[in-house]
Formats: sequence, C-alpha cells, structure tokens
Amino acid sequence: MKELSIYNGTAHEITIFATEDTSLSKDGRKLLLKEGAVPIVRIEAGTNLNCSKKNLEPPTLNTKIPVVGAIVFDGVDPLPSGYDLYVVSNLYRSAYKELVGDTSKLATINGAVYQTAQDTRPVGCAGLIIG
Repeated sequence: MKELSIYNGTAHEITIFATEDTSLSKDGRKLLLKEGAVPIVRIEAGTNLNCSKKNLEPPTLNTKIPVVGAIVFDGVDPLPSGYDLYVVSNLYRSAYKELVGDTSKLATINGAVYQTAQDTRPVGCAGLIIG
C-alpha cells in the first residue's frame, strides 16, 4: 500500500497516538496517555493555510450594546498541489467548505490527548477527521 503524502497546513507538529495507547479520564472528559505510549505518527509543523473573513453590515438596533454583523468568509489560501491529504485548522476547513466545497482531502485533528488529567496542554491527538 502506498504511503499517504500529507501536507501540514498548521504551524504545529501533529503527534498521533493509537487508540489502544489512550484511556478516558475518570470524569470522561479527556483522553490520557497510557504508560509507555509511543506515537504512531509525527507530522512536522508546516506552513499555515489561512482564510480571510469579513463582517456583514450590522442590523440597526435600538441599544447601547456595540454590535457587528455576522462573519462571512471571503477567501482561502490555495492548497499546495501534489498531496493526498491536507491537515488544516477547523476555521480553514469551514471557510474552504463554504467557498470551495469539496473537503474530501482535508483533515483536522481528532481528540486531543493529554499526559495526565491535570495537564492543560495536549501532547498529541487520537487521529484525524477527514472530509
């Protein structure tokens, strides 16, 4: 089987752990690494793929509260050619879906993985969400 060519459209290294190397925290809110877990894949940090957005005109309301119009996307960086899969941010994926449509080659991370239940920074993820 041919190895996938993956472009990392984020500025972060992506470290993926096998499902069997993680467990749910006692409160069921975090995936935790089991002792001795080793990443199955590391994808080097890449160059951000960005999108641009703007605000629509705000509605006229009788209020002192500052309001702005809804956000709409008005541009996305093009995908570099020659890759089977592109790991992108959720924001970029949303913009791409709205403006281009086909997200079959886009992936976002699935399930942040933490070293311990007390950690606030993830050490990896449990895979990729594609499409």
